[in-house]
Amino acid sequence: MRTLLAFLAIAVAGCATVRQPELGGPAPLPAPLPEPAARTENLAIAGLLDGARADAASGRLVNAAASLERALRIEPRNPRLWQELARVRLKQGDYVQAESTAARSNSWAGGDNQLRSENWRLIAQARDARGDAEGAKAALEAAERQR
Repeated sequence: MRTLLAFLAIAVAGCATVRQPELGGPAPLPAPLPEPAARTENLAIAGLLDGARADAASGRLVNAAASLERALRIEPRNPRLWQELARVRLKQGDYVQAESTAARSNSWAGGDNQLRSENWRLIAQARDARGDAEGAKAALEAAERQR
């Protein structure tokens, strides 16, 4: 009897097979990954940008500039942030910095011709405010070439 039970146990164990995965079948879906940090940074940038715009609209230009500078520490190659800072510098009457920041925005703008055109218009305003009529005219011509 023991021999029969041992034989049956071995026979049943021998019939069991391990299923091999199919090579052509669909692969199981991986577990979802946590949200990347870049998305969180974009939310941080959006919050800082919204706050800066609200501060600038309320005349709190120092606060607006500080928020934009914080955002630029997170995302230093963002041409929109540089442009917003140029607008604030223009409102503050810091025309040299306004021109410089708009030019930096252009350096990161790539093929965004609308952004580049807006930056050239900011540069023209800054030059005009400094009394550089020829420089302002040249900047407006550059803005038109971007269209």
